[in-house]
Amino acid sequence: MSEQEVRAEHILKGVMLTEKTAFQAESQNVYSFDVPLSANKIEIREAVESAFGVRVVSVNTITRLGRPKRHRAHFSHGQTKKRALVKLHPEDRISLY
Repeated sequence: MSEQEVRAEHILKGVMLTEKTAFQAESQNVYSFDVPLSANKIEIREAVESAFGVRVVSVNTITRLGRPKRHRAHFSHGQTKKRALVKLHPEDRISLY
């Protein structure tokens, strides 16, 4: 394994597979990935290009705060997550199914 492949495994935690993301993948060529909070757009772009061998046009990121929770008199929140929406070149596709 090369260094880029190892790095891609650490950056791309998983693929979001929902009805909405499936529709975006088919119609707009946009794929959703779970990524670490510390990952930036450049690292995400390089990870997707090296892992799947495609050309990335743009990367958008979304940070979702954890839901607030209450335990008697104490307040906390769930885990904060980051998602990356990756748009590919019109000629490229990723087969996830």
